[in-house]
Amino acid sequence: MENKIKLSIIVPVYNVEKYIRECIESIIKAYRDNVEVILVDDGSKDNSGNICDEYKEKYDFIKVSHRENGGLSAARNTGIRLAQGEYIWFVDSDDYIDGDSIEVILDKIKENTDIIIGNYRQVFPDGNIYFYQGFKEDDDLSIEPFKYVENLGNVSYAAVRFITKRKIIIDNDIFFTEGIYHEDEDWTPRILCAAKSFTTIMPYLYNYRVGNPQSITGMLNPKKVSDKVVISSKIYNRIKENNYSEEMNDFLRSRIAHNYIAALNECSMYNKEERKRLINYLKNNKNLLDHIDTPKASMVRIAINLIGLSNTSKLLNMRTKIGK
Repeated sequence: MENKIKLSIIVPVYNVEKYIRECIESIIKAYRDNVEVILVDDGSKDNSGNICDEYKEKYDFIKVSHRENGGLSAARNTGIRLAQGEYIWFVDSDDYIDGDSIEVILDKIKENTDIIIGNYRQVFPDGNIYFYQGFKEDDDLSIEPFKYVENLGNVSYAAVRFITKRKIIIDNDIFFTEGIYHEDEDWTPRILCAAKSFTTIMPYLYNYRVGNPQSITGMLNPKKVSDKVVISSKIYNRIKENNYSEEMNDFLRSRIAHNYIAALNECSMYNKEERKRLINYLKNNKNLLDHIDTPKASMVRIAINLIGLSNTSKLLNMRTKIGK
């Protein structure tokens, strides 16, 4: 029997004692040979770390790393450095995977593409479940990965969707930027630009829990707004520093616009003093929208010039609320 590890599942863990057993049990249920599971306890203050150790004692394919709290990016980076698998899959510790997901992924690994793009379901506290994004049987899988995802439109860039060759991550130094929120918006475009080939999995693999009050995505924090601008700046600098194709540059510019406009939209959620500080920060980085020709970026740029950043922020937020 071949002993080479084909898939490393990396699970960052922080204060999730309410959910971690369901997450680990779902992985155990789906487990197949040639897979390792790396639980990275990011300095949990509850019983999460002990629960991880409990499972490590029972199953030899489960490894546990305890580290000082450094955030989700730091925990994922620790997992990447420990991983031995040919491919890496990130699973968040308050979510859970489907029963045949690992078997499906291992079968797709045989195609030897740089990335495998999967689907997930959103699981709401009231029990409602929403299937997030489907692919089509006749999708063209011969185009570049970044182009395929761009063509899908407004879809999730969550790292849990992108099962990636470890070699792509290591050779291109695509680790997660530590100390920021929305790290997937920074990491995933880099993966998509470095990868040369991809395949998709149409059935859902993953169950994403919506409405966890302790989840980072559910917290109101002005740093989440400013970090979107930080990510836009990082992408902007990568365009200047690399000899990308014009198509790839256009893709990256669209991600700059997405994050900047999302930050502008969210400014209205904060009090007057905080909103003023965020608007000033966005004003100082207004050049990020220059020369981006997407319809939304052009519209927002015109609005900023006509009515200013603050009023544009209010309009965007109002439009979002109406859309809901």
